[in-house]
Amino acid sequence: MSMHLRPLLLCGLLALLPALSARADDPQPAAPPPAPATPADSMKGVASVPAEAVPTPWPGGARADLVVPEALWSRALAGVERPGGPLGYSAEVMANYGRDTYMLRPVALLFRDVRAIPRFSGKVSDDLLAAAKDPAEVVRIAYALTDAVAARMFERPKGAEWGVAWMPATVSPADALARVFTRMGELTGQPAPVLEGETRRSWMALPEPLQRLVVRVLVGSVEAAPWLTEAFDVPFLVAGTGASSAGGLSPSRLLKLASRPWQDEDFDPKDAAGVKASFAALGRIDRDALCLASVVYLLHLGVALSEWRTARAGVDLERLGFLGFTVETPYGALRLQGSGDDRDTTTPGPGLLTVDPWGNDVYEGRQAVPASPAHPISTILDLAGNDRYDGGDVAGTMGCGLFGLGAVVDLAGDDTYRVAASGLGCAWYGTGLVYDEAGNDAYEVRGKWGQGAAHVGAGVLVDLAGDDTYLCAQQSQGLGSTMGAGVLLDVLGNDAYTARDDGNREKIYLDQSVAMSQGCGYGRRADLGDGKSLAGGFGVLVDGAGNDRYHAQVWAQGAGYWWGVGLLEDRAGDDVYESGKYSIGAGAHFAIGACVDLAGDDVYAGVPTSVNQFQGHARDGSIGLSIDGDGHDRYRWRNTCGGAGDLCSVGLFWDRRGDDVYDVVWNDMGPANGWNETPPFGSATTGDALRSFRDEVGTYGVFLDTGGADTYRFDGPPRHAAKDATEWRRRNGPRSFGFGLDVEAYPRAAVAPPAR
Repeated sequence: MSMHLRPLLLCGLLALLPALSARADDPQPAAPPPAPATPADSMKGVASVPAEAVPTPWPGGARADLVVPEALWSRALAGVERPGGPLGYSAEVMANYGRDTYMLRPVALLFRDVRAIPRFSGKVSDDLLAAAKDPAEVVRIAYALTDAVAARMFERPKGAEWGVAWMPATVSPADALARVFTRMGELTGQPAPVLEGETRRSWMALPEPLQRLVVRVLVGSVEAAPWLTEAFDVPFLVAGTGASSAGGLSPSRLLKLASRPWQDEDFDPKDAAGVKASFAALGRIDRDALCLASVVYLLHLGVALSEWRTARAGVDLERLGFLGFTVETPYGALRLQGSGDDRDTTTPGPGLLTVDPWGNDVYEGRQAVPASPAHPISTILDLAGNDRYDGGDVAGTMGCGLFGLGAVVDLAGDDTYRVAASGLGCAWYGTGLVYDEAGNDAYEVRGKWGQGAAHVGAGVLVDLAGDDTYLCAQQSQGLGSTMGAGVLLDVLGNDAYTARDDGNREKIYLDQSVAMSQGCGYGRRADLGDGKSLAGGFGVLVDGAGNDRYHAQVWAQGAGYWWGVGLLEDRAGDDVYESGKYSIGAGAHFAIGACVDLAGDDVYAGVPTSVNQFQGHARDGSIGLSIDGDGHDRYRWRNTCGGAGDLCSVGLFWDRRGDDVYDVVWNDMGPANGWNETPPFGSATTGDALRSFRDEVGTYGVFLDTGGADTYRFDGPPRHAAKDATEWRRRNGPRSFGFGLDVEAYPRAAVAPPAR
């Protein structure tokens, strides 16, 4: 496999990050609340209950309360011989691992204290869930993770105002469209389109709320497009892609340029110029301008959606009787579809804005992706119906921000989304967005890069409600690569997240599929190849409520790789996690992975091929942590799990409360070498002296179970000291520290159980 190996910052957290190592006050002791019923013995499947039945606040209490009590954390620090802490690595230590031009500042800040990571992850997920109905704020948060900060104080249009100086609030929606076209002509120097004849009569016959919706989105386009143009070095792109002119900057050419670092590392010497241009492009982008343009556009779109939610009850879309029309503008085609079942194949190419008011519609081919830097915005806005979005064999479509902004916004219906690759909330030097408000939806990426995936920019998928399925081969479902933030945010419903077992099989992983999905920060490791390593970004998956199922084989579910950060946050429900090596809160090669499940009776089942190294595991200058906040949980572990550190890393596992069962199936991996025989439950490996800075860096594994009557069962040697109401230590070498603690009563402030 070509292991492309390489952090988190909200604008509101800029001032908070330096203080993230500050400790919370000790919670006061109190009896735990009644716990829900134990899950069924079967590790296959989860029960289905209506999403709206999930209580709020969730049984686990507020996410901000999920902090290890100070008294217990002090015992852990003493157990690994770091009294007073913090437990982590300084910037000076991390600098020894080498340079990376594109490593993001927030990553370095997170390494110094393992407790900073879940606080940070909790703040990020809180903010995303609070902003779920506001696509501008979700995208702004995603950009802030990459340290691109802009448009924080922009005001939204108020009341009937259009929010721009060039169009007074007194202009009616019917007349406003002409003013928008005039403004487009002024900005581009091209002729402004004119509504006339049947097209004008069709427009004037539309209900005012629908007219206002269309105009507001177009106003956002006009305001954002110049900033998007500023973000790109067009002459460089022309030269780098081999195009004859700016008009030749097609999506196919641009996608090849952008994605070249993520192809095989064994480059063809004949492609040397293209490879050089692809890496050089990283330094030829204005990410602040990308952020500004995206937030400005989505602010106007968000106001349009909010206004439409209020007005749509008074509009009979089914009997609208609208036939539709198309108008070519300087920024691309405006397409207003008819009110029946439409099939849109976009033979001419992606348009600026497609609006469909009603019907079970089909969208095919390359759509909702910028046609070129001169046409940098493309959006589908579908208001009703069970729709199908099918990109076919085209890569870069259906919500792909390819050197610009591509978005799909669907407000109702049970919808199906399917692309080959690079779509459904994918960013390549831009902003890719899929925003679905309702319905039981199915999302599929047959290959990679989708469902919230980004390389330079923000790739975002937001689903507000419904029992949804997410299927991919690899590198999707919250994937962040270089200077990118990939976010998958699902608010309600019993959802299934699957990275296929045949998606990316690799011999080095015993023919298992390398997923790099479900909250994965992913960098390009090239020290074994061409040397052009690239630091990763932020991969984030947040699920707000429901009984969910997560399935992948390796590298998934809150995983970080090569200076990347991967986060998975699940807030409620009885969930099932199926995965193996480097998953459920794992990091390797100077990375951070965190998986936090706040509440529910959860099953951490592994997969039949699991061998070792998952759930609170880290290797090679990394931090991995797994936290479960509440519920009677079941764990199935093998070697080096449950708070296991390896090679100058920190592994942390914490189950806050509940009557839990830990089943350990020991895997005989061969002769003792300081690594093969490392058990779970708070352990750290040891190895030979390397005669480098690593010999002075500690390796730590911490296991905490802080409430409930727990069961520990072992299948095969070695037996372990872990058991209920016990403390244990494991010292494997001069810089190797393992610690475990099980206490039956969780010392916490009283939390009233929610009404049922």
